[in-house]
Amino acid sequence: MAEARRWRRGGLIAAGKTALLIVVGAALPASIEAVHHHYYYGRAANMNPEDEIEYFAEKRAKSIHHVDSMNLLIFTSLMVVIVLTAWFFKHYRLRFINESGLTLIYGLLFGYLIKFTALGQIESQTMQVTAANGSRITQPPDFLLLGVHKPDNSVVNFHYEMVEGFFADTKTSEKHVERKTVFSPEIFFNIILPPIIFNAGYSLKKKHFFRNIGSILSFVFIGALLSSFFMGFLMYFLCSLFALNFKFQELLFFGSILSATDPLTVLAVFNEMHVEADLYALVFGESALNDAVAIVMASIIDTYTGSSDTFDLPAVGFAVWSFFYVFTGSLVLGCAIGCINALITKFTSLHEFPNLETGMFILLSYVSFILAEVVDFTGIVAVLFCGISQAHYTYNNLSEESQARTKQFFDIINFLGEGFVFLYIGVAVMTSNAMKWNIFFIIFALITMVAARAMWVYPLCTFLNLKRKPRIPVNYMHMIVFSGLRGAVPFALAARNTSTDNRQIMLSTTSIVVIVTVLLNGGLTAWMIDYLGIKHGDAASAMEDRERAQEDEDAQPFANPNPSPRHNPWDKAFLPRKWYNFDATFMKPLLTHANPTLMETMPRFCLPLARWLTTQQQMEKYRSTTLNSHSAETLSGEVLVHPESQKGRHSPTFPRQLNDDSQF
Repeated sequence: MAEARRWRRGGLIAAGKTALLIVVGAALPASIEAVHHHYYYGRAANMNPEDEIEYFAEKRAKSIHHVDSMNLLIFTSLMVVIVLTAWFFKHYRLRFINESGLTLIYGLLFGYLIKFTALGQIESQTMQVTAANGSRITQPPDFLLLGVHKPDNSVVNFHYEMVEGFFADTKTSEKHVERKTVFSPEIFFNIILPPIIFNAGYSLKKKHFFRNIGSILSFVFIGALLSSFFMGFLMYFLCSLFALNFKFQELLFFGSILSATDPLTVLAVFNEMHVEADLYALVFGESALNDAVAIVMASIIDTYTGSSDTFDLPAVGFAVWSFFYVFTGSLVLGCAIGCINALITKFTSLHEFPNLETGMFILLSYVSFILAEVVDFTGIVAVLFCGISQAHYTYNNLSEESQARTKQFFDIINFLGEGFVFLYIGVAVMTSNAMKWNIFFIIFALITMVAARAMWVYPLCTFLNLKRKPRIPVNYMHMIVFSGLRGAVPFALAARNTSTDNRQIMLSTTSIVVIVTVLLNGGLTAWMIDYLGIKHGDAASAMEDRERAQEDEDAQPFANPNPSPRHNPWDKAFLPRKWYNFDATFMKPLLTHANPTLMETMPRFCLPLARWLTTQQQMEKYRSTTLNSHSAETLSGEVLVHPESQKGRHSPTFPRQLNDDSQF
């Protein structure tokens, strides 16, 4: 005990020293900036008027670069503190607060420091700009052209581009301080979110995921849709009751962005406590897919925001069509990019050069996101399903070194990206100029968010239990409702457009929702698991061991002349069973080095094409299998045939051990 206390004190002292260094490091650049300010303006007093424009433009660029570098240094240093704190809490198994919650707290403290000090600020001049022809401006411009007069009356035109987003401001007072701690929302969507979403698909535990695929898809599509509408209607009723001026489309958009869950903290506790695999799969599967659904819904609904206060029937029909068109197109595009990469890694020798192989994998994965955005699909959906398809096919073609590299790379990027997002949310709450606060709206959002989630979880799970085996128990339902944390996606969606007061209220409310759910729900997850009596630890492990032993026995159904239909690995729901047979018969032989080859599974007249699509590695396995089968026929006179996939095929499929990645 004394040794443990000594280690705890050591860890806390180390964290305190690091935090102190950050504060000192933050104050030092501010002092240097003051010296630079005095020096520059001292020079400007004795400068030739002809050179003033060039001088102040260069000074402005240097100031921005200096402050940006300082902010990046502070953010990076805070990430170092977060890593050390996360180690401390994991090492001593402290579960009363989680990594995401700690990150938010650090962000709030840093934001408070920025708000009440000169840190991260530069002096600036605010000017009222009017159109040159005197016309009335009714839409926010993309670019501004401002003419600055030189002493000789010539004009130098400065071109201003909105590269860091924009926000509406109804205040008339000039601002002489510009905060440089607010990043563009596009950075979240184009840089940070894609690898986070890709990792969700690439790290998917397919075995338990596909075992619960029907329930997960119901949660994702039906649940997200119902959650959006329930929350939209409830918020509209409360806002109308309390005379808050919000349109129904705005509140439906708000409900759609908050339908995206991010139970990263809950899943971390699940993994640490080894809860039952089916519960983990349901919560993880919903969170992995509903981000994409929420983004598509939000973009479709946002198209109609600003029109009349109600949807007409053609608009509703077009919105539904747009949703399925965009989602399906993005899904197909992402899977296609993943399959193309699988073919490249199968039919080339990239595995001989792991650096090139890993680089190709990362680049093509990002191409799926960019290409989807270019063709007006949704990049988040595309990159998610690109990750799933690459985990299922491309991963099997990679060298062992590239397999380890890609897994580690996206795990690290996911950890740093999630940490940065939560850190930035905490900072933005204290420093952002694009937030307006309404306490009634915040309270209504917290109440309706929980109510809307409960309104679809319990009825939908009850309906699924009519046919589902095993059934979803009531304590699972309680935990699924409790696991509805919000994270990066709702915040990024809310931050993309803050051009009106209502949008700014939505952004501030979304930030509070993220903070409350992460701190409260995330911190109480371990207690809730015990309170609901959910099996974890040794009890859950024993259950999984029994299931694994049964699956190992069932993986060789032909070893038993009378296998039990109840445990037949091909005796699944209709669609998963049909997909499994198609995947094992055609897709895996085509996209990987798996056996049986296409020469065994395709019709005889396709034999030349099948031979062309079969690699030398597959041919060696094919010849070996053929020789073994002839020997077995000679000894026993029997050939074992797969009961479904061999209908109409010219060659039998021989018994083989299935990999875990192939099982649903």
